[in-house]
Amino acid sequence: MESVKNEVAVMFSGGIDSLLASVLLLQKYDRVHLITFDKGYLEFGIKNNTPNVERLKTAFGEDRITHQVIDIKQIVKRISVSKIFGDRKDYNIEIRWCVGCRLSMNTGGLLYALENNLIGYADGSNREQIPSEASLTGTAENYPSVVNRLKKFAMEYAVDFMTPTYEFGSRENRRTKLKELGFDIDYLSMDHSKKISGMMTKEVMHRSQPMCFSGWLIHWKRNLLGKPVKQNEAKTVDYVEKKQDSVVREVVRDSFADKGIDINVLVENRKKYLARIQEGFALV
Repeated sequence: MESVKNEVAVMFSGGIDSLLASVLLLQKYDRVHLITFDKGYLEFGIKNNTPNVERLKTAFGEDRITHQVIDIKQIVKRISVSKIFGDRKDYNIEIRWCVGCRLSMNTGGLLYALENNLIGYADGSNREQIPSEASLTGTAENYPSVVNRLKKFAMEYAVDFMTPTYEFGSRENRRTKLKELGFDIDYLSMDHSKKISGMMTKEVMHRSQPMCFSGWLIHWKRNLLGKPVKQNEAKTVDYVEKKQDSVVREVVRDSFADKGIDINVLVENRKKYLARIQEGFALV
């Protein structure tokens, strides 16, 4: 196989967390691949992050940044949409739709890292967005046990799933750092309300990331009435684990089988190569 590159992918929305994750990873890796996912279900403004992509290229060099929009509608369908009603007895809509969507993006990141021989991939998960009474906009995929499960699963494929912003201070610290570097800060990343009153302004059109209208609808009680979404960490982990074992493994296997590649052989070769790097017998 080709050598594993000292490069990483970032699941890139263009918001403050994926932006900062990219900046941090550029301090360590030779190249960062920005991957923006087109999920295909009531999502708009896929190219809103283009200005920040260009700013990253200007700041760090054209040769160190790549950007692709990747269609993952079929992955979302297999993991979430096709079972949206069948899973309703065990999981609420937040888990079935939003966590399912996030797991689909994580699967897309894993596939991209494997297909391009990257050492790993990353997202903008952060501890501040763990659901709590103090964090009405917190989302279940930020639970520590969920993040750790995603890391463990990726490592089974000899891929490092990274969360460089997870422990990176406060939201205000992240915004300040990016402003200092000259990047656009998304309107809603300034903590404006996601209620109708907060959305009906000219500024809301100045977004640096896509708008997921389906997610807004899922959280309508929170957005319109200020009522928190009922979330359950144990249920979320259970959902992720079961989907990984029943669907994600099939998605990964099928993706490489279509290319005539045995995923098990690919993973074993990655493990051997990475082991040689750790032992000092190969150059990254």
